[in-house]
Amino acid sequence: MNEKTISFLGPEGTNSEFAALKYDQSAKLIPVHTMYEAMMNVHNDVSQYAMCAIENSLEGSVNEVIDVLIDHDNALMIYGEIIIKINHLLVGPRNLDINKLKFIYSHPQALAQCRKSIAELSSNMELIPASSTAAAVEDAMNIENACAIATEHAANHYQAEIYKENFADSEDNFTRFVVVSKNSHEATGNDKTSIAFTTQHDKPGSLVEILKLFSMHTLNLSKIESRPTKARLGTYVFLIDIDAHSTQEPLKSVLNEIMKIADSLKIIGSYPKI
Repeated sequence: MNEKTISFLGPEGTNSEFAALKYDQSAKLIPVHTMYEAMMNVHNDVSQYAMCAIENSLEGSVNEVIDVLIDHDNALMIYGEIIIKINHLLVGPRNLDINKLKFIYSHPQALAQCRKSIAELSSNMELIPASSTAAAVEDAMNIENACAIATEHAANHYQAEIYKENFADSEDNFTRFVVVSKNSHEATGNDKTSIAFTTQHDKPGSLVEILKLFSMHTLNLSKIESRPTKARLGTYVFLIDIDAHSTQEPLKSVLNEIMKIADSLKIIGSYPKI
């Protein structure tokens, strides 16, 4: 596979496509129906990379992506990251009377990020979830009295009219995308490592013991969160981002120590830090 290939949540015009183009304009882009499918394309060697949203500054983590990355049954890893400022627009067919608007299509996260703006339009608006903001525009263009919440990238692609700009409830709206691969990136000197681990349920204080290792070695943690293990109620997978590369000291030694304490550990990837 000589040509670089990137799978992304389609259709054309999505934020995922925009992020993929920003990451590498020369790559061949492969649109798919879900982010899970994009990642499975990497797992099955259909593409080298997948561009997936993993975190939004307003709505938090994208669990669909995290759950695949922490799964020990695959070898998928984070190879890189890119951050995109999201500017939601209200778009639709030309010559639409905005006062007669009845339906708004968009991805569930975009609908959630525009709750107040939607309420200001009408309290009886019917919200229609779509697989992506681009798919929402495609749908709304063929429905009477319908608009979509999408980006300028999607609006231009489908030649939609922009009725309201800055439609999100907050202008501080950023989405972090990760480049999913089967490999970690080599060390660059300015790196981040993402790990996922579970603690021993019958050993109190094991989480604190692990966190102390980072403090003792002056390793900065830029993010920490938890996800249910889905195996037993009250058990969690802990996810941590560390400002260091897993192949370099002191993090290399710390990870070896964590293996002795944790019930399980998966290095999700080391990659250049934005």
